[in-house]
Amino acid sequence: MYNKKVCILGAAGVGKSSLIRRFKSGKFNEACMSNTGARINKVIRSIEHDKVQLMLWDIQDESDAPGGFLNYIKNTSAIIYVVDGTRLETLKVAMELRLETEKHLASGVPSIILFNKSDLVKGWEVSSNMISKIESEGIVAILTSCKEGTGVNTAFNLITRVVMGKTAMITNFTIPSDQAGAKPPFPTSI
Repeated sequence: MYNKKVCILGAAGVGKSSLIRRFKSGKFNEACMSNTGARINKVIRSIEHDKVQLMLWDIQDESDAPGGFLNYIKNTSAIIYVVDGTRLETLKVAMELRLETEKHLASGVPSIILFNKSDLVKGWEVSSNMISKIESEGIVAILTSCKEGTGVNTAFNLITRVVMGKTAMITNFTIPSDQAGAKPPFPTSI
């Protein structure tokens, strides 16, 4: 069995713990849990003929202590950044975390960014143009909803396949021109 460490980073309240819970058990709980440091969840999956134990590190937002999360991301196989689409400031936090991690990790560590709370799309502050800009920088973006389960398995299965060498990371998605400037729609990926 392979062991792979995947770190989940983002501002407080974006749904990191809820995403892990939804992936691990298929359940959603409205109650928001607050972490101190990092909470580690184990999930075992089979990918083709290989078994992999994912060690999902749910890392507390360390925005009050810049760089404090760096001890937790050592030896990670992948990073998942999480943004709450209804709160624009969480996109800024995710991008700052990405810049900081890129300075300290070996090149080639795959990452994706999840735009969570797609079930609340009518209240989104993050636009499709912002998502397109991020994707143009080479990071895969996936819309998720912990509440509805939308995109959650897609995201975790993708990152699992990538860290196992079963799938290459695909980048440069584009949003159709008829959606330019529109708020993000409900699909699981762009």
